[in-house]
Amino acid sequence: MRRRLILGALALVVVVVVAVVAVPLLTGAGPIPPATVDPARLDAGQRARLVERGRYIARAADCAACHVAEDGRAYAGGLPMETPVGTIYGTNITPSRDHGIGGWSADDLYRALVYGILPDGGRLYPAMPYTSYHAMTRADVDALSAYLASLPAVEKPNRPPDLAFPFNIRPAIAFWNLIFRPEPGDLPPPAGSAAPAGDHARGRYLVEVLGHCGECHTPRNLAYAMEDDRHLQGEVIEGALAPDITPAGLSARGWTAEDLTGFLSTGLSPQGTMTFRMYPVLHHSTRYLTAEDVGAIAAYLTDGAPPPTRPEPVTTGHTQNPGHDIYLGFCAGCHGADGEGHPAASPPLATNTTAMLQDPRNLVKVIRDGIPARPLAGTGRMQEMPAFGDLLDDGEMAALVNYLRRRWGGQPGDVTAERVAEVGPR
Repeated sequence: MRRRLILGALALVVVVVVAVVAVPLLTGAGPIPPATVDPARLDAGQRARLVERGRYIARAADCAACHVAEDGRAYAGGLPMETPVGTIYGTNITPSRDHGIGGWSADDLYRALVYGILPDGGRLYPAMPYTSYHAMTRADVDALSAYLASLPAVEKPNRPPDLAFPFNIRPAIAFWNLIFRPEPGDLPPPAGSAAPAGDHARGRYLVEVLGHCGECHTPRNLAYAMEDDRHLQGEVIEGALAPDITPAGLSARGWTAEDLTGFLSTGLSPQGTMTFRMYPVLHHSTRYLTAEDVGAIAAYLTDGAPPPTRPEPVTTGHTQNPGHDIYLGFCAGCHGADGEGHPAASPPLATNTTAMLQDPRNLVKVIRDGIPARPLAGTGRMQEMPAFGDLLDDGEMAALVNYLRRRWGGQPGDVTAERVAEVGPR
C-alpha cells in the first residue's frame, strides 16, 4: 500500500513537472528567420521607403483598429474588446519604453506576431490574432517594425484585462497554444483555384493572414479557438453577427467581386454600408489598400462561388403586414416606400443583406441603436441613422423586423418580442 502511494506521488510529480515546465517550453517561440534588412545600414531614402512600406503593412493588418486609444490616438491602446470570458484592452504599441514597445527589436515583434510570445516570455491572449499572423513574412514584419519605431511615443499606461477565473491566469495560455496555435509557415494557394496563382496567393495572404478576417467571421469553440471546419461561416462578436463570407454565403446574399471591391474601398455597396466592427476596418485599413490588393481580396473571397442570387422583393400583400405602417412612419422617409433608398444619403433596403441574414440580431441592433454619421472613404459620408429603441416597444420592433425580413430578405417573419429583447442592451 505504501509503495502504491509513493508511486502515485511520483506520478503526480511527473505530471506537475510536465505541466509546469515541459508545456511552456513546447509552446514557446520557435525558429525566428533572419532579418531581411538592417535598419542601421540604410540611408535616409531607404529608411523612408521601408517606413512607408511598414505603414502599408500596418494598414493591411488593421493594427490601429484594436490598438487605438479611447481619444482616437493611433496605436496608444485602450480600446475595449468584449469576449465571452471578459474584456481585453488593446495595448500601447507606440515606441514608449515604459508603456509601449520602445525596447522591442524586430525579432521581438516577429515573436509576438507569429508565436504570441512577449520578449519576457509572457503569453499574449489570442485576442491578438497570432493564430492568423503566424504566416506573416519576415519582410513584412521588418517593415512593420520600422514603421512602429518611427511613430511618436505615447506615454499611456496599458490597462490589464478584466477576465473571469481561470481565464485570467495568463501562463495557462501555454496549454491553449499547445492545442490550438498553428505552426508558422507560408500559405500556398490550394489546388483547384480558378484565379491566377499569383493573384490567388496574394488574396489569400491578405484575407487569411494580414487582414485576419477569420478572427471575427469564423465560429469559435468553447475554448475560444476558431473552428477550422467552419472557416469564415460567421460568428457573433460583441453582440453583432459577423456574417458568413464564404463564396457560397456571399453569393446567396447577392454579393459579387465587384460589389465587394466597392464595399472594401468606399464602405458602400448595393448590399449596405459598413457597420459595427467593420466600420473601423474601413476607417483604418481597407480604404488605404491599393486597387490591386482590394481586387485580390474580393477575388479570393468569391473564388468558385455560384452565380449570385438574392431574394425577390415581395410586391403584393405586404401592405397587410403589421409592420407596414411602422415602416412608412419611421423608415420610408429616408429609405423610400419601396426600399429604393437615396444615393449618398441612405442605402437601399431592397438589396440590403442585413434583412437577408437568418439571424435577425443585426437588423434589430441597427433599428434600435441607430448608426452615427460617419466619414467614408474619400469625400463620402454616411448620414446618421436615428435610433428607434426609445420610440418602439419590443412588439413593434418585432413587427418592423419581420416586415423587412419578409418583404426584402426572403426570411420568415418569425421574430418575436422575446427574441428582440434577447438581443440585449445597447
